[in-house]
Amino acid sequence: MGIVTRRSSLVTRLLERLNGMDGYGVRALVALVLAAFLVFQARGAAGQPHRRRAFWLGVAALLMLAVYNGTLVLNATPGLLQTALAIAGLALFAGAIVSLVISFSSGELRGERERIATAAREFREQREQQAHKKGDSR
Repeated sequence: MGIVTRRSSLVTRLLERLNGMDGYGVRALVALVLAAFLVFQARGAAGQPHRRRAFWLGVAALLMLAVYNGTLVLNATPGLLQTALAIAGLALFAGAIVSLVISFSSGELRGERERIATAAREFREQREQQAHKKGDSR
């Protein structure tokens, strides 16, 4: 019972802090979490240079977004720094999209497409076998 009370009070305090946080802080945290996710995706894209570059550019764009929102959290006066961060983030994001399109067009994801098609085919066959077994058992 004591553990549940401690855990619930911890969750309550965390929620109170998040409720007090403005939207810019939440955006910065979400951008950091997404950047961390993309880092792992980039590490797993070995042998796919365009896709890997797209993920790393996405990480850089999200970090720029997090820094931009961090300046807004700190109530920095809008100026050249924030404008430069926003432009750099958008440019990095555009570069990530271009690199991802190049990755798709160069066939880097052909192996994954085939793997997904094979898995879907196997699932369909299993479902048909199960339906056939149900029909035989009646």
